[in-house]
Amino acid sequence: MEQWLYGLRIALQQHWVAWAVFALQILVAWLLGGLAKRILRWIAHRVVHRSDTTLDDRLVEAGTPAVRWAIFALGLRVALMSLGSAIPSFQAGGRYAAQFTVAGNLAEAMVVIAVAVLVNALLGAVLDWYLHELAGRTDGTWDRELLPMVKKGVAAVVYFFALSIVLELFGISVSALVATAGVASAALALASQETLSNVLGGLAILIDRPFRVGDWIELTDGRVGVVVEIGLRTTRIRQFDGTALVVPNKDMANTRVINYALPTPQAAIRQTIRVTYGTDVEKAKRVLLDVMNSHPEVLKDPAPGVWLTTFNTYSLDLFISCWVQSYTDRFRVTDELNMRILQAFRENGITLAIPAQQVHIQQPAGSPGQPVGLPAADGR
Repeated sequence: MEQWLYGLRIALQQHWVAWAVFALQILVAWLLGGLAKRILRWIAHRVVHRSDTTLDDRLVEAGTPAVRWAIFALGLRVALMSLGSAIPSFQAGGRYAAQFTVAGNLAEAMVVIAVAVLVNALLGAVLDWYLHELAGRTDGTWDRELLPMVKKGVAAVVYFFALSIVLELFGISVSALVATAGVASAALALASQETLSNVLGGLAILIDRPFRVGDWIELTDGRVGVVVEIGLRTTRIRQFDGTALVVPNKDMANTRVINYALPTPQAAIRQTIRVTYGTDVEKAKRVLLDVMNSHPEVLKDPAPGVWLTTFNTYSLDLFISCWVQSYTDRFRVTDELNMRILQAFRENGITLAIPAQQVHIQQPAGSPGQPVGLPAADGR
């Protein structure tokens, strides 16, 4: 050990200029890293904050600390290369070639790790911005549930590749590690197939946004309710009787959904009013229009309308249509309109038609007041 240190001291004395250049290069690399950090902060303060999106702010904020270390690690590797070319004992076949090679591999490992940290920080910033923006639009719980899992998965992949490169630098084969990781991933995917299906279904809902928290939706089986939560694996719907309907996200992503809140919250009230054949149709239409136009929550645009649509067997069918500002008011306004229509029909002498059947019995001539005999079962 003493002889090794003595030889290193001799190399330092004989090649002090190369060592001085090495130290200067390390200092320059550190200063360049600090300068790059200051430049990025200046860009963030002067340029990035003026943009409409927050993505660039997140990228600068996340990448600034890692950029300094990446530049320093790269400068260290360049300085070692310069030092090795200037000192013969550090070159191939020299007395300290093996030790210098290890030092160079360590410097390259620092570069790989610094770049991995930078890439992970930038990808994490992108995912953070992307998922927060979409989760904010849907008012879901994705920012709390999905974001940590996705960021950890991305970090695991980035650092796995970085570790593989570092091990290769030191001559350690990673083929067995990659094969083991592949088998473990396949086993994990097979065991959690149902969960992954729900997570991917939830991700499809997040991206496509067919409904949001607070929307009033109807499923294909006729169930209607308000979306109260879009979770990582399930969507929760509050039905009108107060019960909670929990649906797996894979089913929600693959089913037809009627969303009453899209494309706008305005909703139409449409129904058929049946009046008797003796009714003055023009008068009935005027009464119905007056009722709808007089209601304060019925919109003027689109304008209410009344149409005679069907000559039914027992009635004349008048189809009415009007719009309200929000689908949440439709049931209440429908009730109020129906009450006003009943009152207006009574005041104007208009009769609502109900299913009825008249039976006419014809008696033989000359037998008034005689009971009518029904035919026997055999027709005689």
